[in-house]
Amino acid sequence: MGIDFIKRTARTFHKGLDWRRIEAAIPRLFTQQPASIPRTYAAQLCAGQKINSGEKLGVRLDGQHVLAMRGLDLVATINSPSAELLKALSDGHGEASAVVHQVHDMARMAEISVC
Repeated sequence: MGIDFIKRTARTFHKGLDWRRIEAAIPRLFTQQPASIPRTYAAQLCAGQKINSGEKLGVRLDGQHVLAMRGLDLVATINSPSAELLKALSDGHGEASAVVHQVHDMARMAEISVC
């Protein structure tokens, strides 16, 4: 019970950094990049057609309607497309590719984004 006991029971001092204080001091306002989310359009599924999320389709301009096609088969139609979509498709010679984001089976609707 001498000096050896006192050294063993005494608190040890470890020099370290306060990482939470350093993390709070780092500015993040202008370093974060917003995520780019493409605009989605509601498409009415055709009778007897099934599509899956993540599936790639071709879209084609047909007058004032936009047709979503799998190869040569008509899968869905976008009945009231925005003027922005119509202009983009007409600038691209009436065709583009699209990706299915979500399928609503009960409503026979799908959310499609045009690439």
